[in-house]
Formats: sequence, structure tokens, C-alpha cells
Amino acid sequence: MSDNALETLRGIFQDQPDLLKIIELGDIESSKLVGAFRENNELFATPINLYVTGRTGAGKTSLGNCLLEEVEMKSTGHMDCTDSIGYFKLASNLCYFDLPGSGSDEKYENINRAVLLMPQIQDEDKDIFIKEFKLIDYSNSENQKPETIKVEEWQSENKQKEVQSDIILYVIAPHMQFIRPDTKYLSKLLKTQKASNKTQVIFALNIFRNEQTGEVKHTLQNVEDVKNIITNDFQQIYQTDENPPIFTFDAKTGSGLNEITSYICQILPKEKLGNIQQVLRGNLKELAQQERIIRYEKALIRIASRLATYKVDQKAGNQDLIKVAASAVCAYGVETFKNQEEIAQIKAELSQIIENAATLVKESQAKDIIVPKNITELKELTKEIPITKDELVTDYIEINEVRVKELNGFKKCINFFTNFFIGNEVFEEKLINETVRKPIERLETRFLGYEKKVVDTIEVVVGQVEEVVGKNYHQGGYPVIKLILALGRGVQTYCSNSQNSLQISIKDAEVYYEHKLGHIKAEIENFIDNPSTQDKEQKLIHIIERELLQ
Repeated sequence: MSDNALETLRGIFQDQPDLLKIIELGDIESSKLVGAFRENNELFATPINLYVTGRTGAGKTSLGNCLLEEVEMKSTGHMDCTDSIGYFKLASNLCYFDLPGSGSDEKYENINRAVLLMPQIQDEDKDIFIKEFKLIDYSNSENQKPETIKVEEWQSENKQKEVQSDIILYVIAPHMQFIRPDTKYLSKLLKTQKASNKTQVIFALNIFRNEQTGEVKHTLQNVEDVKNIITNDFQQIYQTDENPPIFTFDAKTGSGLNEITSYICQILPKEKLGNIQQVLRGNLKELAQQERIIRYEKALIRIASRLATYKVDQKAGNQDLIKVAASAVCAYGVETFKNQEEIAQIKAELSQIIENAATLVKESQAKDIIVPKNITELKELTKEIPITKDELVTDYIEINEVRVKELNGFKKCINFFTNFFIGNEVFEEKLINETVRKPIERLETRFLGYEKKVVDTIEVVVGQVEEVVGKNYHQGGYPVIKLILALGRGVQTYCSNSQNSLQISIKDAEVYYEHKLGHIKAEIENFIDNPSTQDKEQKLIHIIERELLQ
């Protein structure tokens, strides 16, 4: 996808910047996506940094062991047993920091404060200000050599991009009571968080029991006192009426961890949610997975609802927007739900599936532009020309003629003898008047008939047919909604260890959404097709979430 296409998408979703993280992954071949689908074992480029603080002996280490599957930390329970930061980087790229205790040894507490960017405790009589501390990486059991870190380096802007906290679990043992040093530490911690515009502290009250009797060590008043102190400080510092997140749990039995996990899932950015889900224990994984799926589906619904209002031939650079968005949704699904080993294979298969599915949707929302077309043919213009022939014709006329009537031979003989002997002829020739027919020749033109002669050629209309001259593309509507949702769910299903192929997973998802949304197809199309409908996108989100999430 070209830079212009990315800019187009940013313009479309500029009012929802959280969606841009999804859309910018839109092109299966883009460098951004290739970077996200890298070949190492980390799930995401940015780690989750989980810090655990609290008084030594409150159960910080036990809480970590309960929450995280890959972590097995040893806990002594001794007061101020360490002057170092315990650090674990899990395969999921989740980083777990176990801090020195607060509320007792001031120098050790200053290590805690320095790591969390809090001001250190000052004492004129004691040299308790720290300029460096030790960081021990327990990720590699074979190499746990402490690393000395300068406080100035740790608190630098560049280092904080790597280690700044995403979650701070503040572990408190109510039976130990919340004394003045705890209150002072709490106040500084909350003020530091507020100055950074963060509210990442989760308060976890660890319930201790007598190992012989099983009875809890705290009193109800202990718990109420701790909650009141935390709530009062929180509300005063943040100037709010809201209550801070306070949960009770039993680090030995694991009870109460569901609520803590659920809250962690709520406040983590969705692009980091997959990390925490990968490393939680047992049924806690289900909570994280459910929260992640809900957020994922909500994101799909928002994308689908907006794209449904755009024409299916809308461009994002030189590509169809629908294909870019479909690629983005699939990329986000793969990144969220899939381990890295098979991503290259998925990319290739997805590319073809997206191309085919998006093309079908585009065709379904296209209407032929038809115009009448005349059927013509050439016609000859003719005229009739008479055919004639000149012939010589003989006519006869009757005329009166005077002629001498000749004597016959006998009379001529008598006249000969009489003229000879007597010098006179006995018979005389007579003049007679008679009518005779006399031929007269003339040239006559005879009419033989007519012949047709072509004098011109013209094109004439002999009929009409309908001709397709183009396509008119409609808004994406229901087909686009089903496409985006089905691609997202299909990728999710396949990536969650489905036995089916990717293509079958997507087909099954189409059937699922047809079952869920088919009965409101008319309602969806009515919103989109009605030009007077206001807030189409929000109404679509509402009715789809009504059917899928409630």
C-alpha cells in the first residue's frame, strides 16, 4: 500500500486514532506489516512492563508466582532482603519487575522510588541517596549476574521508552497495618503517577492465614482502615470522587486473582493485551482472552460500520479501500492471536483469500449502467428508371393516285395493227384515280419497363438492444460488514489452534455472522440507503453490538 493510501486511511479514521494502529498494518506486503511479523519470538515490539511494589513480606513475590506461568521466584519473607531489582523478561515480551520493599529500610526504599521515578527520601544524617542500583535478570537461569544501572540513565527519556511502567501492582498485607511510612510512600507514588497523567496502580490486599488453623490474620477493621487510607489519598490527589482499584486476594490459594486479572485486561492498551494473556495461569487466561476477544470484535464492528457507508469502489491510493481495510483487519487478527512461527504462511494464504472475498463483495454491490443501443444497418436508396428502346416502325397511309391504266396485251396488239394499217389506234389508255396504301418509316422509342438503380446508401435504425456501458457501485452495506467481521473472526479462530484450514475458518465465520445478523440485514440496508438517516455509522455500531455483544 502506498503512502498516499495510508494518508487516505488516516483521513477516514482521524476521529478514531486508536483504529489507525490497525489500519496502518493494512497492506499484507507493506514494510510496516513485515516489521510486525518479524521472525523472533516476541509477540509485540513494545513490552508490557509489570512492576510489583509494597512492603517486604506483603506477598509481592507470591503474587507474581500466582499470576504468571513462566515465573517461579523464591521468596524469603525477610525484611529488606535485597538491594537489587529482580527482573524477568518472558518469551511473550512481558517484563516483570520485583522491587525492593518500601516502608522500612530507607536506602532500599530509595531504590524502589528511583525505579518508579519517585523522589527519593532525604536524610541529613544518613547517606541514603542512591545513584545506582543492581538489576538482576532472572530470565536466564544460567546467567544471573547483576548489572549496575545508573539512576540517571534509568530515568532518561530513552531508557523510559523501554522500561516505563504499564501496570503497578501495590501489594499490601492488611494484618501488617498501613502505617505512616506506607502512607508517605503511597502519597508520593500517586503524585508521581498523576504528574505523568497515569492511573496505573492496582492495589492488591493479600490475605494471610494462620498455617495451623487456617484463620485469617487480619481483622475486618484492618481491611477497612487500609481501604479508607488508599481511597482518601487517591481521591484527594486525583481530585475525583471515583474509587481506586482495590482487590483482595489470597496468594496461597489464588482466590481473588480473577478480579485483578480482569482489571489489568481493562486498562491495558488492546495492542498489548495479547502479551498478558499468553503468560497468565489457568483460568486467568480465559479472563484475559475473553476481554481481548471483546475488544477485538468491537474494533472490527467500528471498522465495518464505517466502511459500510463508503462506496465499494472507494480508493485508498491505487487500491480499493475495501481490500486495504480487509488486509488490515486480517493483519491485526494475526498479530493479536497468532504465534510467530506460521505467520509467513498465513500471510500468503490471506492475500489470496482477501483478494477473492473483496472482489466478490465489490461485484455484489455493483449495478450495471445500461443504456439503449440502436441496431442499425446500411440501406440503399434506389429510384426507378424507365427502360426504352428505339425501333424503326413502318406505317401505311392511303393516298389517291392518278395513273394510266395499261392496255392488256390483246388490246395492245389490235392497236399495233390498226395504227400500222390505218394510222389510228382503236383502244386508248385511260387515266384512273385509285386509293393506294403507301408505307412510311419512322423511328419510335418503345417503353420496356423500369429498373431500380442505387443512388445513395444510408444507415437506418432497425431495432434496439440494452448495452452495459459501466458499473454503478453502491455503499458497502451488509456485505462489507459481514466480510470484515468474518475475516476478523476467521483469522481469530484459525489462530486459536483451529483444526480447520484458514479458508474454512473464514467460511465458518461467514455462516456465524449470517446467522447472527441475517435477520437485521434489511434494517442495516435501510439505514445506509436512506439519505436522510443521520449518524449512520453510530447507528450501525449500535445495532451490530446489540446483536453480537449483548
